Amino acid sequence: MDELKEMTPLDLKKETSPAEFKKIIDYLKKGENRSVVFETVHTRKNGSKYPVEVRLQLHDDNMGKVFVAVIVDITERKKAEDSVRRSLESLIKTLSVLVESRDPYTYGHQKRVSELATAIAARLFADDTQGKDKIESVRVAALLHDIGKNAVPTEILTKPIQLNKIEFELVREHARQGYEILKDVYFPWPIAEIVRQHHERLDGSGYPDKLTGDSICLEARIIAVADVVEAMSSHRPYRAALGIDAALEEIRKNAGRLYDTTIVKACLEVFKEGFEFSD
Repeated sequence: MDELKEMTPLDLKKETSPAEFKKIIDYLKKGENRSVVFETVHTRKNGSKYPVEVRLQLHDDNMGKVFVAVIVDITERKKAEDSVRRSLESLIKTLSVLVESRDPYTYGHQKRVSELATAIAARLFADDTQGKDKIESVRVAALLHDIGKNAVPTEILTKPIQLNKIEFELVREHARQGYEILKDVYFPWPIAEIVRQHHERLDGSGYPDKLTGDSICLEARIIAVADVVEAMSSHRPYRAALGIDAALEEIRKNAGRLYDTTIVKACLEVFKEGFEFSD
């Protein structure tokens, strides 16, 4: 703490790159009484590191332009955030395993959908704080997208032949049931709504609400593509795996009608670059 009291922002031995720090300074210089808050890691004189929050403002008055900075050690806050993050991750994994413990044929399905959806999202969102937050929302929602199947009888989930109309309608309810299960669980993202929408299609032919176009949230549109590709390329009780090529052809030919064209393009690029599902 004593070391911080004697510092200015320029004294920070930070992990923020010089280019990034220059961008911050330039931003402050271009506006009147602008301020910015960012986090970085400071290296002490003894070589140890700790996280700090920097609140920086360019104050312009009759005395000239002066940088005013507040530098705060946020070690304890980061420890608390990490504890909450680990608790949340544990909850997500527990919820994800619930449905797969009842349906051995789709064991690992949610995990693989999450892998692909996350890879697609990483191509679509910027590599900044807001973009990374969007990617994380996709990852988490994909891990839980089929949780509503807990409300579907096991004998239907594992039936080795094609489902009849009534059974199929019961399975279709899993999107709505997933929303009901998750709506009162706190997440820093709209996970319940994303799960509800993951079977919607651009032309309104999806379910449960027959949403169209941009009324379907982007995260759900990403998971929809990843879900179709994983499902078609994997074995099911009533059919053998159709393979990756057939799955990619399905999204390619229906891009713009059922699936978001930009997302389909990103998915195809991900596979072209060597993406593979985990075992």
